[in-house]
Amino acid sequence: MNQTGPHFRLRSLYRQSVPGSHVNEDGAGLHGRFAWVIDGATGVAYRQATSGATDAAWLARTLDQTLPGLAPAVESGRLFEGLEASIRHAFDAESDHRSLPEEEHAPSACLGFVWVRDGAEQGRVLLQGAFLGDVVALVPTAEGIVRWTDERAKPFERRTLAALGDADRHTGAMPEAVRRQILENRTKLNHPDGYWVVNPRRSWAGREVRFEATIAPGRSIVLATDGFMRLVDVFAAYSEDSLHARLAAGEGDDLIRELRDREREDAPARRYPRVKIHDDATVQVVAAEPCG
Repeated sequence: MNQTGPHFRLRSLYRQSVPGSHVNEDGAGLHGRFAWVIDGATGVAYRQATSGATDAAWLARTLDQTLPGLAPAVESGRLFEGLEASIRHAFDAESDHRSLPEEEHAPSACLGFVWVRDGAEQGRVLLQGAFLGDVVALVPTAEGIVRWTDERAKPFERRTLAALGDADRHTGAMPEAVRRQILENRTKLNHPDGYWVVNPRRSWAGREVRFEATIAPGRSIVLATDGFMRLVDVFAAYSEDSLHARLAAGEGDDLIRELRDREREDAPARRYPRVKIHDDATVQVVAAEPCG
């Protein structure tokens, strides 16, 4: 690839992360040419392995803190290998005095990581991405808005929704059938016939789904967790194009208020089935710009 063109970085245009309940298990960050979004998986174990507000919150925070130092390794293709080793070491050290949990009870997280490459020609930028789990990027290409995500967990998510059935959601407690289904799903976590996420007990490096696109500098790139993407995927209030347009217009706060309003209006989750009435919702908008 030609490396003589302008050097680019990612600039933050908007970032918001709001908890669905008392603890936010999401994360998002930006460092030079790199940006990411994290969706921690709520634990279903009865005991905790870390000192975080929850194990998933601990994992999201640890990823946020670790990624800036490891991001340059993306050039050598070793980013996720280094990240896996760092997370495993941190989790072992954190939980040493608490005794390590069974593998299926360890926290996990979806991770979407994007970066821009120098040297793109004719005023364009090469954007690349690596994804584990159902976090999303909405990327403005010449062909329109393209969604980057990892769909491998979708069959397991459908089983969890089926287990939900007609359970009464007013109590806010997770139905036991749903908990059992989540535990069953996690036996397939980071297995060849299952799905892949960041996890400190089961290897995942090299299993990410990769993407790339050539885009125009200055265009809005959206990174979001599935909690925010409910506006498209659950409530069908927007298409990917119209959601991207509103975020590019600076209307992120309005969208988050609308999301919470829609969730409250269907508090029993009967019209729009979902395991959590309110999920953590995180969205970050960035754009590539020349350095200097």
